[in-house]
Amino acid sequence: MKLYLLFLIACCCGSLRAQQLAHHDILLLQFSKASDGNWQTSAPKFLTAFNPKGYNNQPKFFSDNELWLTVQTPKDTTQTDIYALDLGLKTFTRVTETPKTAEYSPTPMPGGKRFSAVRVEEDDNQRLWSFPIDRSDNGRPEFPDLYGVGYHCWLNDTLVAFFIVGDEGQPHTLQVAGTRRQQAKKLASNIGRCLLKTSDGKLAFVQKPTEQTWFLKTWTPASNQQDIVVKMPAGVEDFAILPDGTYLCGDGARLYVYKAGMAEWKEMGNLGKHGVKKITRIAASRDGKVAVVVE
Repeated sequence: MKLYLLFLIACCCGSLRAQQLAHHDILLLQFSKASDGNWQTSAPKFLTAFNPKGYNNQPKFFSDNELWLTVQTPKDTTQTDIYALDLGLKTFTRVTETPKTAEYSPTPMPGGKRFSAVRVEEDDNQRLWSFPIDRSDNGRPEFPDLYGVGYHCWLNDTLVAFFIVGDEGQPHTLQVAGTRRQQAKKLASNIGRCLLKTSDGKLAFVQKPTEQTWFLKTWTPASNQQDIVVKMPAGVEDFAILPDGTYLCGDGARLYVYKAGMAEWKEMGNLGKHGVKKITRIAASRDGKVAVVVE
């Protein structure tokens, strides 16, 4: 498998399958705790020099030093593929190369042998597929009869949470389904695209009861209980969870944190001085690395 050199440099500055996607870059930050217990961050490093004018999005840490992305190059207007970045070796690998389908949202599956991704198929259906990490086969749909999958999150080895795209102007819904019975259950409507598992096995997500008011919430599988964690900054639906359970989000070029006991989000950094105008998606590793998608 051919590897290409990826230089990490300091940052200065119809259907999903059938369109040129907007340019995004990804920065890498290293978070650490100060003596007062608050998080602080290093200067950002630029991760997407290999695709400087293309679409680089939906980062996901597969390990502390392995970050997977959804990528579309400027010359390709028909599909996206999955790439893996080795942050230690400073290399990248193209994981999928499928001219007739598009893959999004790479996610490690429990067990460590397979990964899942949303595939936009030739007929434009969107389903959840899984693939072997060692590329030993061409993958399979995990939920063959569940369509309209936009995003997903594995809560355990058999339970998956789904962002299901609403049909014909209907609201997007949060649904969960088990791999054995394959029956989807609706939990909420008008949700955000970010779905994350907390350290205690809950699902964290954003619900949008009104255009102005969005809440970060959790759902507990065992009790089927939903709880409000905190109100989100206006218009923000993306977040990450740091190793100690602190929530992290971006609003404009600024980074904010929230943890239990705080009254509201607290600013902890500003990437504007590095040329960033807007932070969208965020991903965190177990050792404090944070990847941010920026415009």
